[in-house]
Amino acid sequence: MQGIIVGSMEKFTGPRRLLYNLSTAGHALFDSLLLTFYVPFLLPAKERVEEGMIQFISDKTFWGIFTVLGVIMVLGRIVDAVADPLVASLSDRSNSRLGRRRLFMLFGGLPLAVSTVLIFFPPLPYTSWINALYLAAVFSCFFFFYTVYVAPYIALIPELGRTEQDRMSMTTVQGYFALLGGAVVMIGGPVLLGFFMRGAGGGVPTEGVPPGVVTPVFAYQKMAILMGIIGVVLLYAAVFAVDERRFSSARPSTDSLVRSFKLTIQNKPFLIFLAANMCFWFVFNTVRSSALPIGERLMGASVGFSGLNFTVLFAVAGICFVLVFLLTKRIGKRAVMMMGLGSFALLSVLISLTGVVPVNPVYWGLVCFGLFGFPTAVLLVIPNVFISELCDYDFRKTGQRREAMYFGVHGFFLKLNLGLSAAILAFFYSVFGKDIANPLGVRLAVMAGGVIGLIGMIVIARYPAEEIKAGESKP
Repeated sequence: MQGIIVGSMEKFTGPRRLLYNLSTAGHALFDSLLLTFYVPFLLPAKERVEEGMIQFISDKTFWGIFTVLGVIMVLGRIVDAVADPLVASLSDRSNSRLGRRRLFMLFGGLPLAVSTVLIFFPPLPYTSWINALYLAAVFSCFFFFYTVYVAPYIALIPELGRTEQDRMSMTTVQGYFALLGGAVVMIGGPVLLGFFMRGAGGGVPTEGVPPGVVTPVFAYQKMAILMGIIGVVLLYAAVFAVDERRFSSARPSTDSLVRSFKLTIQNKPFLIFLAANMCFWFVFNTVRSSALPIGERLMGASVGFSGLNFTVLFAVAGICFVLVFLLTKRIGKRAVMMMGLGSFALLSVLISLTGVVPVNPVYWGLVCFGLFGFPTAVLLVIPNVFISELCDYDFRKTGQRREAMYFGVHGFFLKLNLGLSAAILAFFYSVFGKDIANPLGVRLAVMAGGVIGLIGMIVIARYPAEEIKAGESKP
């Protein structure tokens, strides 16, 4: 039987553990950079176009329901979804001297950073199908290399953290670093855009624009480059810190890709968790991708002010990490995840009513974003503990350590779901309106996310926590 021989390995603690957790800020930064700014950059409101932004791709629908950006995102997510089990299987079966995981992190980090930045550099400064083809290729590269780095990275959690207490501690710290990475983008990004759009730092000649004047597009590009430099440094902290030969004795799996994938999707408790977590991420990314439009079009605030929304959210989430940790110890992971999904669903409906209810829209929006802190903390801490527990459950049944495949299959379905959520977001914006004068699409998109969150709460209630725990107690 293959597995982890705990007694012969050094315990993974101290500065190395801190550096490993720190890299969560890196991949969270790139994820947030894409999902926060791709819509306002590629499909700006007409008021922003009048101020100098460029609509690089068409926002028209075709065949009744499809949009260019929606198709680009779905294609990218399909590439990503296919990459998940492939990278997972290669990582699980790797015999590299660098370790099963670190090799992929080493070669995935830099391309991830470059492909993220390139999203903000479409080749033509006007609406064109050439931009659409370019973005389809770049988005696909982003999602592929995100998988190459992140799937092996998170697969280290059950290997380096050998008890649930260790894993909860690691994922809680990673939650703080995920907030840090997101905060750098969601708070720092709007601040940098405001700074660059005021003409600070010089400019480049653009057709119709005098030399030395910074266009809004160029401001986005400068912001993306700066974020990319910060992110890539954070990614490689874990590559430096983790020596798998010293801290993990997990042996390579002997299962083929097909057999490993099949065994994983036959794990019924895993499928229940997977469906619920897909709903969780659907509503979170709907809110995150709508955050700037909510700030500008529902709250009536500036782009720079939108950073305050995220400041409030992250501050509350940081406080709630401790609450989530304590609640999980007291009432269990399943109950806490139900609370997170339920609160996300309710708050999504409430924030969609910003500007409709007889309350100052700025105050209403800030309160809603602050309350989003609790479900965000749940999302950043709990899911990886679930998967680590399910990896152990699978090991007791099969004798194989296939951590990357579990995280990979999770990513496979999650990213198909996220591609669908992006397509739905683009559909609502294109069909029902995304402009300040007509923001109905913004309201409906967030409200739809709330409905999905409610479905997720119902699904996770069926997770057999007692059965999993009973299996742990058997010799």
